[in-house]
Amino acid sequence: MSVRAGYEDLVTAATVGLDRRPLPVEALAGPAGEHTGVLDTGDPVAAFLDAAVLLISARRAGPVPEPAAEGPAQLTPAAPDPVPELSPRASAVLGYVLRGGDVDLLADLLTAAAGAGFRAAPPMLPGLLDTAVRHRALRDPVGAVLGTRGRWLAAYHPDWQRVADAALASGPEPDLEDESVWDTGRPAERRDWLAALRAADPAAARDRLAAGWARETGDDRASLLAVLAGGLSAGDESFLEAALDDRKQSVREAAARLLARLPESDFTRRATARGTPTLAPGQPGLRGTQLVVSLPESCDAAAARDGISAARPSQAVGTRAWLLTQLIAAVPLAEWPARLGLSPAELVRLPVSGGFRADVHAGWRLAAVAQRDPAWATALLAARYDAVEGRPPETWPGPAALAAVLPPAARLEHAERYLADHGPDPAAIEVLAAVPGPWTDRLSGAVLEHLADGIRGAGRPRRVTGLVTLAARKLPVTGRRDYVAVLRVLAHESSPDGELFPRLRRAADTVDRRRLFLQELT
Repeated sequence: MSVRAGYEDLVTAATVGLDRRPLPVEALAGPAGEHTGVLDTGDPVAAFLDAAVLLISARRAGPVPEPAAEGPAQLTPAAPDPVPELSPRASAVLGYVLRGGDVDLLADLLTAAAGAGFRAAPPMLPGLLDTAVRHRALRDPVGAVLGTRGRWLAAYHPDWQRVADAALASGPEPDLEDESVWDTGRPAERRDWLAALRAADPAAARDRLAAGWARETGDDRASLLAVLAGGLSAGDESFLEAALDDRKQSVREAAARLLARLPESDFTRRATARGTPTLAPGQPGLRGTQLVVSLPESCDAAAARDGISAARPSQAVGTRAWLLTQLIAAVPLAEWPARLGLSPAELVRLPVSGGFRADVHAGWRLAAVAQRDPAWATALLAARYDAVEGRPPETWPGPAALAAVLPPAARLEHAERYLADHGPDPAAIEVLAAVPGPWTDRLSGAVLEHLADGIRGAGRPRRVTGLVTLAARKLPVTGRRDYVAVLRVLAHESSPDGELFPRLRRAADTVDRRRLFLQELT
């Protein structure tokens, strides 16, 4: 009887030794078995070695795929797409960036292409879809350039379909007459259908959502509830109040955010009544008027229902101090000047009793970001702080988050001032990143001056490495100054052995590729 030897059999025999455990090889297991005829069965050692070569080659080649299951007899072809596709030169640039893995730059280029009315060329679609599956931040930019063919292709791959769903909002208006979309559509299709109904008839959309509320999954409830942000009115209050009791935390949080936008809602009145007693003006003293803090004792059931949490998010924040921050953050910001008789700029300059200044300001910062209040954001950006180390972003929005609330001109002015005051530290990089590109020549010039200082200053190159990466994406590609040439001059001035030299060269190449890509969109 012949021995059908496999790879493990050969390993065992070789370990023990063929002289102690002869292994006649007359047949091989697996794909290597098709080549058994080449073995010299008259010489056991030669047969053994030849069998090892065949089996190792088969392992390296990988498994033989199973026969494919029968697919549909005929695929429905993709519909014609009237949207023009990117030119070969633009596609070449996009492909280079895609292969390089620069997610931020790829998002910039895709957004520019979609804004100019172009779609990705068909050969690029699989690579873009795969990358967007791995990087959530790319789903909207990739979805916006898929076009008809890309959405058709994505329908045959579940992971790709999630990316294609991001393109629905920029696609044709849902047909409200087709109620089957609401009954059986994918989550993104149902959300867009409900949003279209909300735009046409806000009350009907709310009632449609309420009618099937109990049948929705928790994730779908949170997603669909957010649709009510459009056309939000007092008529939505009772439904949103009921959603505060939902078993899914994300649903409760979405309901609280919407209720907070209704100034006359019971939710807002409760938040005001709960939060405003925590701050009061003290008696004027040697240091002037100060804000006197009354710490909350605990978080009762009513406060917890409205989204206040007793669980502190960081060891750097005390439990009662965190309650104080949350109560202040929930109050409409207009209440503080009205009750305390001072402007936001004056309020943020006041001393605070008990060492709770950072906790009070944290509440105002959270409120300024949530309520999109430029006056408070401006005042808080101008305030100085002693120590806020250890506070996570969800308890202490940084300068970039506050700056994002400002109008574009004010945001740009703040970025220039922040860079001048702080230099290219990590917070400054965040602030600069929040300024939409391309930067102005003035801001670009300030950035290049810091890069030049980093090259010339001993021990300072590492401080500007993040600035180089950001400049590659934000510097203008047209205008009075050739920033590609400037970056290459800076690279030439830097040490060839230093870390700035290759970064500056890559930044110059990136700006050059951006220029080429944007030229192809015109």
